[in-house]
Parts: sequence; C-alpha cells; structure tokens
Amino acid sequence: MTIPNVTITWCRRKAKCRWCEQPIEIATPMVRVFFWNKGNIESRKWNSQNCYHPECWIKQGLEYLEKNPFVYHKTDNTRQTKVNNSPLSEEDKRNRYLLVRRFNELAQRKNNIKTPYPDCLPIEANIIKNMTNIMMEVAVLGGVPKSWAAKITQ
Repeated sequence: MTIPNVTITWCRRKAKCRWCEQPIEIATPMVRVFFWNKGNIESRKWNSQNCYHPECWIKQGLEYLEKNPFVYHKTDNTRQTKVNNSPLSEEDKRNRYLLVRRFNELAQRKNNIKTPYPDCLPIEANIIKNMTNIMMEVAVLGGVPKSWAAKITQ
C-alpha cells in the first residue's frame, strides 16, 4: 500500500465526498487524499485522489479507531520513562560530547584540505596528531567509537 499525501485545501471545482457522497461546493474547505503511483514495470496503475468534507474526514478516522481499539503494550510505558543507565556523570557526558564534536570537526577539516600534495602532508599530520589526542581522552570517557579508526586512515 502506498502512503498518501493528505492536505486540506479550498475546493476549486465541484467534487464528491468519498464518505457521505454529498457534493463539495466550490470555495469550501476540503480534505484531499492523493495516492501516488510509483509506476513499476509489473503494475501500471493510475494515481488516485479522494476528496472529503473536513467533518467527514474526522468521522471516518474516528470510525476506524472504533473498529481498531487501542491495545496496551508493555513497551508503550517504557518509552515514556527514560532510564539513565549510563555510568558517566552529566559532566563526563558533556565532555565526551564536546570531544566527539571536536574529533568530527577535525575529520571534516582533514577531508577538505585543498593544498596540493607535498604541502598538505604537514597539515594532515598535525590534524591526525590532534585526532589521536582526542581519541586518548575519549577512551577514558566511555571508549572510542569503531568508526574513528577509518576516519584517521582516510
């Protein structure tokens, strides 16, 4: 099933409500539901559009909810209460966050070096030295991410 585009707009030409089958008059609000066809080789179907009065759109939605009542799941409650099971203090989390930002900034600067080959080596070496220093600091604050090794060697 495709995901529709749902918009509320002014009716520009007379349409028929899909729910109550009454006409939607020009210059009145209407809900437009448009299903796009992606158009693959096996299926060449048309795009389709349904029009509703705003009240009818709400009614059909509430009727759907009546037919499909809410079912409580154990996971619904756990999402609301966030448990902090990190061994780091708030200050250590902040320091780690700042170090990760700094490391990624250096990785970006390393990738954006515009200097030609022989002249770029000292610049790149300095950036790599700073990146390894940050890796040493982050190792104390929860460990080094696996992807960082690839960023240094790139």
